[in-house]
Amino acid sequence: MLADDRDEGDSDAGGFRPLAELLLALRFQTRLPIPFLRTLDPPPLARAMRFFPLAGAVVGALTGLMLVGAALLRLPPLLAAIVAVAGGMLLTGSRNEDGLADTADGFGGGETREQRLDIMTDSRLGTYGTAALVLSLMGRAALYQQLLMLRPLDTVLLLAGVAAFSRALAVDLLWATRPARTEMVMVYPDRPSRAVTLFALFTGGAMVLAAGAVFIAPEAGMMALVAALATTAGLRALSMRLIGGQTDDVVGAAQVLSEIAMLAALAASIG
Repeated sequence: MLADDRDEGDSDAGGFRPLAELLLALRFQTRLPIPFLRTLDPPPLARAMRFFPLAGAVVGALTGLMLVGAALLRLPPLLAAIVAVAGGMLLTGSRNEDGLADTADGFGGGETREQRLDIMTDSRLGTYGTAALVLSLMGRAALYQQLLMLRPLDTVLLLAGVAAFSRALAVDLLWATRPARTEMVMVYPDRPSRAVTLFALFTGGAMVLAAGAVFIAPEAGMMALVAALATTAGLRALSMRLIGGQTDDVVGAAQVLSEIAMLAALAASIG
């Protein structure tokens, strides 16, 4: 994606600190207890975003383990999928699902740019947000159920790849799209650099491409990649038109919607 108003001279000043950046990415993306983080000098979040796909892969793998574990306990497939969806939300604190709901409320309920932004900052959940949240959870559970047709390890690794690339696309959206309102208090205080974004996209893209090609069919990974890119591009275009940029909520919505798009493409490829 092309960037809006980006400084081409931005760099990763301060050096590459993979362990500290990975721990910070895990701390930001999950609710897991992260050891040693307080003893490290934390790097800027904008640099740690290069490891968002790896943190996402951890979330996806753990969610996959919950899914196949529930199935191995002979729970009905739909109930196993619901357990995995709920477990994944607990792992992440449901931050991205909250962003999806706020985005749906703002885009659906506001008539002007300012109204939409005001609605998105309101903590109350409206009709559009409720509908978007319920439909996304139902869709994810149905798609998880379809993945249970695969071998357990295949299911776990596919969910890891999907979760990884959806986080990479969130990083790309932050880099490629200007903030809708710079005076707002942002969860993401700084935007990532081009190098960080390309690292994240390459890492996450390679994971979902390889997983789809190896565990389903050669074209499955590419279909998932295209579906996720198209979904994110569509949301970005809508966000630019309705509010003039991105917000934390839009970034969270992009992660959820691109993940569902990839799951749908993969599920459609399962014969």
